[in-house]
Amino acid sequence: MPKHVRVSLANKCQILFGAAVVIILTAALAVVWVRMNALVRQEQHENARNLANAWLSDMIQLGGALLTFDEMNRQENLDQGLTLTLIRKDEFDLASNNDNFVGKAILNFETLPESTEYAKPIVNERGEHYYRYARAIRHSDLYKIRGGVEAGFEAALNSKIINNPLEMVLLIRLRSDLAQKQLLFNRIYIIVAGLFACLLAIGVFYYITKRIILSPVRVLRDTAEQVAAGDLNIRSDINTGDEFERLSVVFNQMLENLKSNEDQLRGINKSLDLKLGELAETNVALFEANKLKGEFLANVSHELRTPLNSIVGFAELLTETIKEYQDDKSDKRRRFLANIIQSSRQLLDLINDLLDLAKIEAGRMDIRVGKMSLADTGEGLINLIRPQADQKQIKLTLRIPSSIPLIETDAGKFQQIIFNFLSNAVKFTPPEGSITLSASPFTPDPDGEPTHVRVSVADTGPGIPKDHQKKIFEKFTQLDQTHTREHSGTGLGLTISLELASLLHSELDLESEVGKGSTFSLLIPIVFEGELEQAVVSTPDGPTAQLPEAPDAPEPPELPEAANVTEASAASPQSPTQA
Repeated sequence: MPKHVRVSLANKCQILFGAAVVIILTAALAVVWVRMNALVRQEQHENARNLANAWLSDMIQLGGALLTFDEMNRQENLDQGLTLTLIRKDEFDLASNNDNFVGKAILNFETLPESTEYAKPIVNERGEHYYRYARAIRHSDLYKIRGGVEAGFEAALNSKIINNPLEMVLLIRLRSDLAQKQLLFNRIYIIVAGLFACLLAIGVFYYITKRIILSPVRVLRDTAEQVAAGDLNIRSDINTGDEFERLSVVFNQMLENLKSNEDQLRGINKSLDLKLGELAETNVALFEANKLKGEFLANVSHELRTPLNSIVGFAELLTETIKEYQDDKSDKRRRFLANIIQSSRQLLDLINDLLDLAKIEAGRMDIRVGKMSLADTGEGLINLIRPQADQKQIKLTLRIPSSIPLIETDAGKFQQIIFNFLSNAVKFTPPEGSITLSASPFTPDPDGEPTHVRVSVADTGPGIPKDHQKKIFEKFTQLDQTHTREHSGTGLGLTISLELASLLHSELDLESEVGKGSTFSLLIPIVFEGELEQAVVSTPDGPTAQLPEAPDAPEPPELPEAANVTEASAASPQSPTQA
């Protein structure tokens, strides 16, 4: 939303230019005003001085115009336009007390021997303007006064005067009504001229700003408003031959570029729409393919489990049957049957891992929470993995204190995670190594009660490099990726363990150093705080497609009674990794 303009540019220019004109003219006329007052006062001062000099030089005879201080004090002849008063030395004190102007003049003359004049314009009670002038008459000036020689001042003239004291003061008062009228008329002329000059300057500035500045700005503003409304075909037309015209040219070039870019963006948007449609179709196809993959994986997994269970069952049945026969081929047959059983179980474990992963990605892994004893569960897992460990002469150690309380969790999922840890430890630990299954209480708050239990599986294997410790939790990832790798497996065990730990609201931790073994830990809460419903797991690739329910596996073929017993034994989970 555009911001509201409080003062337009035109008003700003008019206000600023008008204020500048008023200030400049006022300053200029103030100088004239002050100078005119000074000239009028100077003229009055010159008139009074000339009059005093003429009287002192005996060039004029004033007669009755010359008053004594007593006559002036009696305020006689005050309405005359010119008044001269002669104050003698013996009248200085009386005159100073009765007339402030006279007192200041006498003080000035006595303080400054070189001072001879003192003047000041005054206005009386009736508003009449006068100019008062005081002239010092010192001892050396007495001979100038008419009759001074006859009065005996000739000796003083011819003698060397060391002191020149003040003898008299001549006061002149000039009525300045005419000067005041002239001053008034001059002031009126100045004010009228100033007002006329202000109006003329404001008018000129208004025309200049409107014609040269504001008109191009309005054109650019109107053009910009239409561009903001979406019209990119409009162009500004300014022909002033200055920076505004240059700005107009640049503005039009900008509009050309915007129009060109808009056309390009429209073309790109059209191509993007086509690509988006293609991507949508591809996404649908990928979704269908992923759905088919899930269905195929679920169906194949279930379909393969049934014949594999039959193979394991028949192989174990044959193994029991061969025990009754002793000939040259019995040992060879038992070895072949053992290989069949081992390979079938490995393939069955692989299928179970794939089926678990499919269930997790489809969000169909159920959680059944119940109380579980860590000590009993750990002992069972150790006994389950012991045959594999004994083959490599690996020492198994169980360290689970009896003080650890019962844990509220899904026992099957917990056993599957820990068994994966134990299975990997047995697989990668060299012969005559050691594996330790331990548990310890854990609390985030050192002063609080334990809220979690850390279950750890430590081995003395080769260890895992730092840069591979995160990769081993990815799908189908193993440290040895060559076709001739020493240890078999699909690389799904830790991935499934990580997802199962998330379902149990637990965390996995790995501490490993090359050459010193590895420690896989599960930090599981003592009390399960999650919902006892079907959990949905998000994969790194985003939400996965929901897999359909796999069809039920067909019934296995009927076996003899002994075979059924063996098959039941074979079909039972050999490890918690089976579904």
